[in-house]
Amino acid sequence: MSWSRADTWLRSHTPELHAKFLPPATPADLAAAEEVVGAPLPAGLTAWWAECGGLANVNYTPIIPEFYSPLGVGQALEVRKMMMEIRRDVAVAPEIADVDAHEASKLAEPAGSPIGDLWLPLFVPVAVDASGTYLFADLREGPLRGCVTQFDEVEGADEEPLWESVDAMLQAVVEWLEGDFRTEWPIAR
Repeated sequence: MSWSRADTWLRSHTPELHAKFLPPATPADLAAAEEVVGAPLPAGLTAWWAECGGLANVNYTPIIPEFYSPLGVGQALEVRKMMMEIRRDVAVAPEIADVDAHEASKLAEPAGSPIGDLWLPLFVPVAVDASGTYLFADLREGPLRGCVTQFDEVEGADEEPLWESVDAMLQAVVEWLEGDFRTEWPIAR
């Protein structure tokens, strides 16, 4: 699924909102992201970021059903770094003596496995909502590699993936924009 259909809809129906998008990622941006993450990005994610730079200001601009604002590659890497630092320091239960071993065991689980509130290096944020809940692409190995899962600021990632891929998420975006999205919402002006 390509972002172009959503982009066309936004350009036509909400030009003020469309104007708030940052330029798309360059091949160099995407290569740098893969180097930082330490793993190849899923094809659907790189294709999306090559077309969509995320919103300049993600303050409650719900474009991804139903409450999420898209992040561009630069924003995603900043959020990833912050979440890795914060969650490693405060989210690991005190009874876990070896945080590195705990993280390694969670990294070995297949993509899409509930993780609790530890943010793993192979989680790449793709969107955020107004409450600080993130959507991320799970780059752990397994049949669901690249699935999109919610990371709640309180519960972490304890739910099943919302979408099996970024492409499936983008299909949901198009269906929502063309169906239930309301252009009269203040965020769309």
